[in-house]
Amino acid sequence: MKKIFFLLLEFALLVSLCACSQQNLEDMTRGTGDGYATIIWDDKTYVPYGALSDYGERGKQIGIVDGDKDDKVYECKGYSTDKWIVESLPHDGAMLWKEIYVTDIPDGWHSEYEWNQLIPVS
Repeated sequence: MKKIFFLLLEFALLVSLCACSQQNLEDMTRGTGDGYATIIWDDKTYVPYGALSDYGERGKQIGIVDGDKDDKVYECKGYSTDKWIVESLPHDGAMLWKEIYVTDIPDGWHSEYEWNQLIPVS
């Protein structure tokens, strides 16, 4: 009888631990701009800014793209998610994404992409 009780207790603990580790992740969508990919999150559109070589720039996970649990979106440490996010795909490294209307770029950050120099008119 004790064995059954302890097995049930262990199972209950395991289930509660799994439930606690679940995150409420935002579901973002993939879109396209004028020759480039975008990530759309609510009313914001993000464009690729550049590859990240340091995963230390990545904060906590905040979402996934198109329901794909392997296409993860993270905060960019020290910056608002209204302006900057980080996307990570298995075997592709991490990419820094900029909200399309952001014009205040942190010192030392440079994008190789032309569309980051163009600010669309709404």
